[in-house]
Amino acid sequence: MRFFPSSPFTLFPFYPNHMLSNWKNILTRTLLVLWGAQIIWLAWHFGPEARDLVRRIAHGDVGAAIRQEDPLYRWSRELAALIPPDASYVFLDNYEAGKEIEVRYYLAPRRHLLLLPDSPAPFLFYALHQEQASFMLIREGAKPLGPGAQAAVRSQALQELSVTGPGKVYRVDHRRLLWGFYD
Repeated sequence: MRFFPSSPFTLFPFYPNHMLSNWKNILTRTLLVLWGAQIIWLAWHFGPEARDLVRRIAHGDVGAAIRQEDPLYRWSRELAALIPPDASYVFLDNYEAGKEIEVRYYLAPRRHLLLLPDSPAPFLFYALHQEQASFMLIREGAKPLGPGAQAAVRSQALQELSVTGPGKVYRVDHRRLLWGFYD
């Protein structure tokens, strides 16, 4: 039985070969612990979203989660329930915004006419009367109205509806729009 090791360097734990293998083990264990902690944190942080995603995958409505977050989509869905399929509407929006195309997609069978928000009053009244529009939609409800929209809102032919969303919705009674020149 030996009481002393065969080599004097085994008594010293900081011998270069031992030190190298110890640092490799310590570094590997540290990285594995940090990686495990990261996985646990991600599971805790994204747990509610993961449960919702699993539920959506099980029911087959995966794409609906993204659309439900968009206020324009929710507003469009409310409009689709409000506006009858055979009705027409005038949409006041900038052409370059591109949001009219998205709303038009959700309101597909309905006739529409796109006008600029700052359209003059005579042209807006003519379009509402000529198209026999049942609704006037303004996408940017927080912005001040243009001159034509202000004149239309002040007239007796429009009634504002309370629809939650980014825009304003008015019911139009085109029979109350008197025919003629509106300057």
